[in-house]
Amino acid sequence: MTHSISRRGVLGIAATMALGSKAFAQPAEVVIGWILPLTGVSASVGQQTRVGAQIATDQINAAGGIKSLGGARIRLVFGDSQSKPDIGVSETERLIQRENVAAVAGAFNSAVTFPASEVAQRYKTPWLTMGAVKDEITERGFEYVFRLNNKAIYDAREQLDAMDFFKKETGKGPKTLAMFYEGSDWGRSHAANVRKLAKERGYDVVLDEAAPPNQVDFSSQLLKIRAAKPDALIVAFYTPDQLLLSRQMMEQRLDLPYGVHSVGGGTEDPAFYKAISPRAVAYYFVQEDRQVDALQGVRYPEYDDLEKKFRELLGYNMSAYGAQGFATMYVLKDALERAATSDRDKLRDALAKTDITSGPALYVGYQRIKFDEHGQNTFAHGAISQNLDGQRRTVWPAESRAKDIKPIWPVPAFGARS
Repeated sequence: MTHSISRRGVLGIAATMALGSKAFAQPAEVVIGWILPLTGVSASVGQQTRVGAQIATDQINAAGGIKSLGGARIRLVFGDSQSKPDIGVSETERLIQRENVAAVAGAFNSAVTFPASEVAQRYKTPWLTMGAVKDEITERGFEYVFRLNNKAIYDAREQLDAMDFFKKETGKGPKTLAMFYEGSDWGRSHAANVRKLAKERGYDVVLDEAAPPNQVDFSSQLLKIRAAKPDALIVAFYTPDQLLLSRQMMEQRLDLPYGVHSVGGGTEDPAFYKAISPRAVAYYFVQEDRQVDALQGVRYPEYDDLEKKFRELLGYNMSAYGAQGFATMYVLKDALERAATSDRDKLRDALAKTDITSGPALYVGYQRIKFDEHGQNTFAHGAISQNLDGQRRTVWPAESRAKDIKPIWPVPAFGARS
């Protein structure tokens, strides 16, 4: 038996097929990969970043997903680098090849990010750097690699700009500097920039020392620092080493007239402050990725719910790392909306044209996010805090200080502290 189909019926079937094809072409979800140190020496930072990214993703999905993709939801897939470059590389390969992610974000540690982002470039998959500052990450001509946060030269410049400003403000300041830092890509990149800038500005670097991995006692290096008699000490360490260093400096009463100047790392980690005596970190200067005393709704009251959720999940206030995870997801949302596709090449093109001047992506603390031809956000910046009465308070730039705050400069010796 044969059946005849009217012209209207044929048109109806064609229309249904066309609609079905269109619906099928729209992804039900967009998969974003994250490489983070979820275990190992930087695990607390990795977990903070993960929570920030997940809160942002939940918000985006609850608000209707990616509207230009028919409301497609974002799904996050995580890879644990363990702070190890080889594992970071293999996990990046897994996310790209097996999980078919549209983009990858990460990986906090510069030593992991540098080779892992090369994998993303090779597979033509957008990589959005989180946390890692090694200059060369965005200086290799890689068109798929972007960085939201500072690079190492920005961090070093901010530290020395602050010292120069305090000198000018008070008429007093250091002439000699010592540098002590972790020996991987991050620490060495920072030290190279400080070395260069210090020479240009007339500072004398009297000690320049990298710590070997897995050291359990810094006594020998502290003896070297004491013998060199620097006016100030610049350090760059992840949380476990920063804990050890700070405790031993207090135990040995190593006095530095113009203090300890840490470039983020462990001294931005809330877990560090929960594990250390406030006396050990009194008067520390910290180059912060985000103005730390603007984190509790002071400047961002619209994000009180976000900060409350972060506290509920981790037990402490929003960190710079949580904020970076949160902001990264909104940068990717912005690019996905404009690309109207999860195609990696087109998403890469959209990221290259990013220019965000308002909205949740700026929760990270910047006034603008726009990538240069190398993929670096040139509007990234930090601030310098000093630990005063048990709280990190912004002391530089001056316009970001609270009216009742001034740096303690020089700093009291251990014997003179209450």
